[in-house]
Amino acid sequence: MTDRKDSHKLVTRRELIASLGMTGAAALLYGASGGIVNAAAGTSVQDSVYGNNSEHGNVQLGGLLRIYGTFRPSVRIFQEWDVLEHTSADGITTGYRWAGARPHTTAANNPAADGGISNTAWVAVYQVGLEDALAEHSGALLVGGVQPVWRVIDSALWPSNPTDAIKAVLLSAAVEGGVVLIPAGSYDFTASGGNIDVPPNVIISGDGVGVTNLTWNGDGYLFRYWRNSTVWSGAVGTSHAIIDLSINGGSNSNSIAIEISDTYGFKLRNLSIYGFLAGDGLVLHSRNFWVEGTTLENVSISNCKRHIVFKRQPGTSNMPSYGYTTFRNVSLNVRDGQIGMLVGDDAYNNASHEIYNAILEVNIWTTGSSIGVGFGKNGTIRDSGGMFRCETPPEGAAFTGNFIKIDYPETSGMFNFDGSVRTSHLSNAENWKNTWRDLRYQKLRDIGEPKPGVQNYAQWFRVCRIGTDRSLFSGRVRMTTDYGKASYRSASAEFAFGVRGNEAGGFKPIFNVDGDGFNGTGDAFANFTVYADAGGKYWLYFRRPKYTNYCVFEYTYDLYPQGTFEYWDKVASPELDTSLTKVWDSLSYSSQSSYVGDEIVFTGQRAIASVNGGNINYQVAHLLGVTPEWYTATALSADANSIGISSITADKDNITVAFKAATPAGSANIKFAVEWGRKQFNNRFRPS
Repeated sequence: MTDRKDSHKLVTRRELIASLGMTGAAALLYGASGGIVNAAAGTSVQDSVYGNNSEHGNVQLGGLLRIYGTFRPSVRIFQEWDVLEHTSADGITTGYRWAGARPHTTAANNPAADGGISNTAWVAVYQVGLEDALAEHSGALLVGGVQPVWRVIDSALWPSNPTDAIKAVLLSAAVEGGVVLIPAGSYDFTASGGNIDVPPNVIISGDGVGVTNLTWNGDGYLFRYWRNSTVWSGAVGTSHAIIDLSINGGSNSNSIAIEISDTYGFKLRNLSIYGFLAGDGLVLHSRNFWVEGTTLENVSISNCKRHIVFKRQPGTSNMPSYGYTTFRNVSLNVRDGQIGMLVGDDAYNNASHEIYNAILEVNIWTTGSSIGVGFGKNGTIRDSGGMFRCETPPEGAAFTGNFIKIDYPETSGMFNFDGSVRTSHLSNAENWKNTWRDLRYQKLRDIGEPKPGVQNYAQWFRVCRIGTDRSLFSGRVRMTTDYGKASYRSASAEFAFGVRGNEAGGFKPIFNVDGDGFNGTGDAFANFTVYADAGGKYWLYFRRPKYTNYCVFEYTYDLYPQGTFEYWDKVASPELDTSLTKVWDSLSYSSQSSYVGDEIVFTGQRAIASVNGGNINYQVAHLLGVTPEWYTATALSADANSIGISSITADKDNITVAFKAATPAGSANIKFAVEWGRKQFNNRFRPS
């Protein structure tokens, strides 16, 4: 043995044991206390450990161990260090000492039938022998009473039948837990059947990723942990795991690398899963209970039809929870036609799937027409944090799919996700739902076009469905409305849209604008509109102007009880949809006033006038009842601009717009916008 950090000297196992002293050697062997160490006079530690003496025909290991031979009936045990050896059917020999009341007389030929294996009955002391155990890379695990180590290489079935070899070792490990070691090498489990169930409190470990390589292309799973109550009743713990190995798949559509079902605290660490081309890499499956506390750390899953799947048994009414899931340094390499992470399988009865109170740090590499994260009809990630990052590898095909795909935003998706969701797919910005950051009830979303010169058209978005009762969608939007005119035309708007019931004709939101970016009707201007559908639901739409290289929303809304649901879908102009009825728009409808304390400091309205040409003067009724304190007019149509506005006047009934000359004759060919309002300070304060 060599400790490369301290010395290059080779130390033999005998020298190591001798250096420990009698008490240390006892602890190394089976965690014995110093009180049982009584080496015979003149006996060295080496002689005691290695049995270099004998007494009455039994192997006497000083005060440490005394081996009474094979396990058999009618053996009388007097001391803690008296050991019987039992060899299992697969050839693994284990030494056992009696930890119960002594003296004890055996009544069977194996420990399981003679009081059982536990901390108060037969306790495993060693397997095969101290020398072989210490020779393994895991020999240090034997120090200080750490869980036993079970080696599949000691099974006579290994490696000709790797499935049955591991299953046989797991039967032994299931009694008291421990680490089941799979040695370095490449082993194909397809012919021998796979479908290996991992018992509670057992860790399956290889020698490292790319060092221990397992292949599985059969039906079903290679490894599964399932808290099946008929077999492992109540087995909930945190000592079960699969670590330090690689699993490679094939083209079998029914093949799964690892399935985790109905448990808490299963861990996957330092793993590579690759090439389940028609099957699933990892499945978290709620069969009868929750699947909570699953931890993935340093896990890479690549080139699988579905890399990680959260699914629920059809028809079950129990526990849709995948709470407290932790993903750290998880990488998914998702290729054309594949899905990185699927939350909720629609084929499974559209059942509810909830990942909550989770920490999710996932890097997703996507190419072709793939999906980074997809959601079933009732699949959600909520009240969680972390980061999702998505990009295309340099050698990969162009990405034409969806980074985040949410087909049912009212019942699925990310809700209150405290973390960033970002991508480097700038050339495909329109297709991945843009970038957002969700700070519980405060959200950020950028729907700008990040490549100047590309987006030479306006784009409508169906932003959200405003809740039917007691719901409010509010926030602020900041944008450039044509980066070529950033010095004199931009916009920042504060908004709040809410309804209670079907308030047709009574919709009056908060909408305050700084800048001229909303003051027009064409594609160069931003616009909010609200439409009601045939069912009385209200929908908020937003027109992003052309040449808008950034357009950032800061917003919030209440999801419950009659919730608002965000969509952010690209759509055609809602004006073309005859099934919708316009309720409000930001250009021509009124909004709520602005206040300082109880005093209105600003109130305003705007209207679009479309009139026949041929006249000089045109009037627009303002309905204030008093003369407005401010008013403006802007020519919008080509005929109106060809003449130009000369002056604007107002009285208590109308605003009069006078053109410089008679406008060109025509039908509704003169279009102009009129805005007006009042400043009210109750005479206590009035700006000069």
